Amino acid sequence: MFVTVKNAFAALIAASLLVAAATVVRAQDNLVNFNQAEIQAVIDDVSSVTGYTFIVDPNVRGRVTITSQTPLTADQYFQVFLSTMRVHGYTVVPTASGAYQIVPDQVGSRSAGPVNENIRGDQYVTAVLRLNHVGVREAINVVRPLVHPQGAINATQTGNALVVVDYAENLQRIRAVIRDLDRDTSVYEMVELQNVSAAEISRIIETVRTRNASGEDDLSFNVTVAPIPASNTVLLRGNPRAVQQMARLVREVDSVSQANQNFRVITLDHADGEQLLPILQEVVDTLSSNEDGSGRRASVAHHAPTNSIIINAEPDIQRELELVVSQLDIRRPQVLVEGIIVEISDSTAQELGVQMLLAGTGSSDTPLAMTRFNNNTPDLLSLAGAIASPGDDVTNTSLQDAALASLLGASGATLGFGGQNSDGTLFGLVLNAVDSDADSNLLATPSILAMDNEEASFLSGQEIPITTGEALGSNNSNPFRTVDREEVGVKLLVRPQITDGDTVRLYIEQEVSSVAGTVSTTSSDLITNKRSIATTVLADNGEIIVLGGLIEQDDQATANGVPVLGDVPGLGRLFRSESETVVRRNLMVFIRPTIIRSEADMQAVTENRYDYIAGQQRMADESGESSLQTIMNMLMVDMPETGTRDDR
Repeated sequence: MFVTVKNAFAALIAASLLVAAATVVRAQDNLVNFNQAEIQAVIDDVSSVTGYTFIVDPNVRGRVTITSQTPLTADQYFQVFLSTMRVHGYTVVPTASGAYQIVPDQVGSRSAGPVNENIRGDQYVTAVLRLNHVGVREAINVVRPLVHPQGAINATQTGNALVVVDYAENLQRIRAVIRDLDRDTSVYEMVELQNVSAAEISRIIETVRTRNASGEDDLSFNVTVAPIPASNTVLLRGNPRAVQQMARLVREVDSVSQANQNFRVITLDHADGEQLLPILQEVVDTLSSNEDGSGRRASVAHHAPTNSIIINAEPDIQRELELVVSQLDIRRPQVLVEGIIVEISDSTAQELGVQMLLAGTGSSDTPLAMTRFNNNTPDLLSLAGAIASPGDDVTNTSLQDAALASLLGASGATLGFGGQNSDGTLFGLVLNAVDSDADSNLLATPSILAMDNEEASFLSGQEIPITTGEALGSNNSNPFRTVDREEVGVKLLVRPQITDGDTVRLYIEQEVSSVAGTVSTTSSDLITNKRSIATTVLADNGEIIVLGGLIEQDDQATANGVPVLGDVPGLGRLFRSESETVVRRNLMVFIRPTIIRSEADMQAVTENRYDYIAGQQRMADESGESSLQTIMNMLMVDMPETGTRDDR
């Protein structure tokens, strides 16, 4: 019994020594040595030294041996631990909480760290490697053998990039290989065409550019093609072998198109074929004059319904004509020209005059004495004639009509007295006083949208009749009158031309006219006021400039009187007539051009004017509605959403 206990005690001591030999032997300066230590014991020791928290997969088991002859820092110790785990088929994966998971390799590759993060060398990391020159198909074939067996590599076709999951240390080597591989080895080659235009070849290549059945780029189509219309050549750029294949294809297409395409129909997108036709005919005449007489003469025609140009010529002449058409058939910008016309007028007038009459009629021997001034109404002499000639004969009627017209033509205040005494003496006195004041404020804003370098006009006004001639036959028989119609109102004629730097050259004719009235009370001929400007100016896009104007002041003072008597103080007012007129006029014409190049520019201008008019209608209507908006809603209710207003 004693022997048995003794043997058991010896076995316990031996087991203890074996465990002690398998544990870490570490001095205070972190000299680390493990000899067949349990992996869990090593993990515990690393956690105590580094302070990291480890989450261990249940499948992580085994014994490890680590020998260190020099002291290690905590960070060096952790790096040794990562390498040890990798040797034994495990990996250490960081988590979002800051702890580390220790899992088998095949699990760790699927739980790699964040993309492109700077992670330690013996940990899995995910990286995106973008390629600039080499194709992903070629790159993945080169890199795949370098990836760890538990790693992964995939390609993105649209972004031309590789997504690699591998140990950070191994990923550095993969990056170096990609860096040396992804270099621009492209070459350039010019292919001159004889039968097909460069633009047509470019369209053909884009049409047939496809991907093969595997979804990867076909090498022969991994080429950039740039047409050069001026020399009818195409420029190819890409991999040398791909460029060679593409050049061979271009030459084959050009060769099979030989000599059978004398007719060419070009449908115009923007230009007017009728205006373009004379230019092409001049080009054809020039090219024909340089020929040696061989071959057919070139001709061009215009098909109005489709706005197309038909060319019948040899291939080389076709190409030159196509080049002319392509450069002329472009979308031209437009210019919105807005005129601002401001006229402020002020007119004042004052008149004061006295007329006196003393005359004898019949048996009266009273001498004639009168004062009469040409700016006074009514006419005292006409009134006296009507009083002195009663009756119904023609002469008396004419005098009475003249007197009535004189009274009707009076303005202001008219005071007077007169009559005829028993011996036939006529007497009378008339005082006329006028004070007038007239102000006017004219603001007109005509606007018109014109194509670049095209003339456009605008008119808002009336047509009034103007007598140009009349004739009476003998005994007033067969009378006739000729009349012309004259336009009065606001006129605007412009021809804009957009120059370099968004500066607009404008030829402008601006006119404002109105009817001032008749020439006199006895005439039906009209007087028209007219203010016009015709000039050529330069204006920046969206800037308001002044075209011209007039600042005018007209002061007139008139005094008519009887010599000597009119100068007598006080009493002289009875023997004179005075008038004073002051006219002031301020007229200015402004212009603002706005260049419209795109649909967005046009929409912004249209919506601005539309909203303004609709707002004015809402203000004028008591219900606060706009008839314009109502009509637009009715017309556009069945239209598709695209192109309609949001507030419909």
